Amino acid sequence: MGDFGALSSLGIGSGVLKYDVIDKLKQADEDLMIKPLKTKLDLIKKREQALSEFITIASTVKTDIMDIADGTLFAKVNTNVSGSSVDVKANDGVKPQSFDIDVENLAKNDVYESMGFSASDSVIASNDAKLSIGVGGITTTIDLKSGASLNDLKEAINNADIGVTAQIINTGVGDNPYKLILKANETGKNNTITFDYFGIDDLGFNATTYTSATFNSDSDSVNTSGATQTFSITINGNTYSMDVADGESVSDFINDLKNSKLTDSNGNSIEVDAYYDNGEIKFNLKAIGDISIDDTNLLTKFNENTDFTNSNRLQIADDSRFKYNGIEIERNSNEITDIIPGVEIKLKSTGFSHIDIENNVDEIVKSLQKFVADFNTMVSNLQSLTAFDEDSKNVGLFQGYREFTSFARRITNDIFSQIMTYDTTKLDFDGNKYTTKAIFSAADLGFSLNRNGFLSFDVEKFKESFSSHPDLVKRFATTAFTKVKADFENLATGKNSVLELLSKELKNEEKSYQKRIESLEKFLETRYEIMAKEFAAYDDMINSFNSMSAALDMTIKQALNSKG
Repeated sequence: MGDFGALSSLGIGSGVLKYDVIDKLKQADEDLMIKPLKTKLDLIKKREQALSEFITIASTVKTDIMDIADGTLFAKVNTNVSGSSVDVKANDGVKPQSFDIDVENLAKNDVYESMGFSASDSVIASNDAKLSIGVGGITTTIDLKSGASLNDLKEAINNADIGVTAQIINTGVGDNPYKLILKANETGKNNTITFDYFGIDDLGFNATTYTSATFNSDSDSVNTSGATQTFSITINGNTYSMDVADGESVSDFINDLKNSKLTDSNGNSIEVDAYYDNGEIKFNLKAIGDISIDDTNLLTKFNENTDFTNSNRLQIADDSRFKYNGIEIERNSNEITDIIPGVEIKLKSTGFSHIDIENNVDEIVKSLQKFVADFNTMVSNLQSLTAFDEDSKNVGLFQGYREFTSFARRITNDIFSQIMTYDTTKLDFDGNKYTTKAIFSAADLGFSLNRNGFLSFDVEKFKESFSSHPDLVKRFATTAFTKVKADFENLATGKNSVLELLSKELKNEEKSYQKRIESLEKFLETRYEIMAKEFAAYDDMINSFNSMSAALDMTIKQALNSKG
């Protein structure tokens, strides 16, 4: 009962109109008017909770169904590789197949090392310089300031982001252990590094010494053709040329090379470190990449007498070469993705490998087993919600609800009512073959249903059917489970499904009962506040009457006593 303040003395006058009387009257009204509503509200809340739990279970089954309905489950594949020359990865959905890969050569990066330097900050540029470096046919100009170090060059190359990575390594060998390493980021012949660094000190990338034919002395003539000839060096597509006069001596030819007589079409010149050694003209270049010499009609014959092996080229850019089912193939990478769509082949080493891409039956079986287990959990929950035990009178929370009574039956009917036919060959009584139609059902898929509504799944039966008729199994399952998916959407998991509408209905019902309870509670509270005040007034009147009666009684007694 509420606190009525000044009415705290209720019952003093009458001895009857007390709070416990009001409380008993109020409790009687609550039991009659509110308690049944609260009992109903509690039942609604239990149903809401049970329904939420059931929808969660159904959603799990729906997730199991998705991969079956859209065929994704039957697209799962395994890749088996016999041999160590390749790694192969096949995406789900790739058609099962077998093939051979015989790797003859791996694709390689172009890699160069410089000569040694005493420190990573050794100065390599006495003046401002512009260097040309590139890979894959794209050339970039790099600016170096006077006084730039080996480390400055490394940073400039890396910051240019041109497909070449520069690194300084301390080899720990000798007095000049620091070397600059250039490596193309990508493999393949098309990713050859080109580097023209005439504007700075020699880095020693091109360890090739270009050597002429042998002369008796440096006074011998390099040109006896009777006319002026041309000597040219082409470096990464840019040609530098100079005239060689008729009768020009070896000594003069060397001086012309050293004095920058070699110029390109724009007048740019290069200085070649040329010298005469043991009857041969020799020189080195501050460049790597595509270099050729044209000394036609001269006696120098550099191309015929030079060993073009560059000991500072640690690895030569090369393409991969392999046979795919006997077919010769070349690529600029070791990662091959364009032969079989959805299949990535990674070449690891030379050698032969056999590859089988097969259906992943074990994964398919695992998914179907999960569906059966989750479906049976749902059926068990469903039966509990709709149960009625006549002996114990226990009733499920949704017993008699039409939204639940046919739920599982509709799902199993989608699976077991479907029948498909396929052509098969049989023998007649005379041993002759003939083609006839055979029936394919859920039983052939390995499914069975017991009398209690629970599914079973025969793994061996499924594997047998899938081995014999993989396309039919996929077609049957996707067709049946597409219907199952639609029914789940309509019944349980869709935005406007039957159970979703029931959930909204229960929520509205809960709100309605809550409002009715709150309204009645407010009504009774007001009613008994008024009653308490009325009792207080009555009790005050009785108290006054009692006081008056006591005073009158005393007066009478006094009067009688005075007469006696």
